[in-house]
Amino acid sequence: MVAFLPAGAATAENTVPDNATANSYNTGWKCDDGFQEQDGACADIQLPDNAYLNNRSFGRGWVCMFGFERVEEACVPVDVPDHAYLEPSGVRWSCERGYEAKDGKCVPVNVPENGYLSGLSYNDGWACERGYKAERDRCVEIPVPEHGYLSSARSGPGWKCERGYIASGDKCVVLNVPENAHLGYTEENWECNKPYIQRGDVCELP
Repeated sequence: MVAFLPAGAATAENTVPDNATANSYNTGWKCDDGFQEQDGACADIQLPDNAYLNNRSFGRGWVCMFGFERVEEACVPVDVPDHAYLEPSGVRWSCERGYEAKDGKCVPVNVPENGYLSGLSYNDGWACERGYKAERDRCVEIPVPEHGYLSSARSGPGWKCERGYIASGDKCVVLNVPENAHLGYTEENWECNKPYIQRGDVCELP
């Protein structure tokens, strides 16, 4: 007596193309590694030099190795200029410390006198030493007035007045504290002693 396979099993077997493997429970099939579906068949993936399979069912099915970038259907070395290094992406580069990118090259950062390399992208990669501020491509000395001190603020004149003094132009002048008042928490204000209250520039009893 001749045994017959169930019709569904025979159909599932016949629909699995070469270089493919049937999925569990008759739920279709997928191409083997190194092959990709094209028009119901599994075609051989043409892997170029310096590339590897990415096991994806769409796209080219491959990506370039670290340090190579895709140009049409090939992987060519990334052109890394002198004094540069590859970023983690493997296709982009950055300049080493002390250099900046210009026209596809890494050129030395021009650090002015009384300046230093900052490693930051703004201000051309340099900053001025304490006591100096940047003016165009130079570091000029900050003139600190009497009763003033150097400030770490990025904006402004680069100095602040001591407690009890306020800035007036390029000088620090005494803060006029009225009777029955004391210096406040900041360098440029005063507060009335309790129970006095401020009325204009004086402190009076309520």
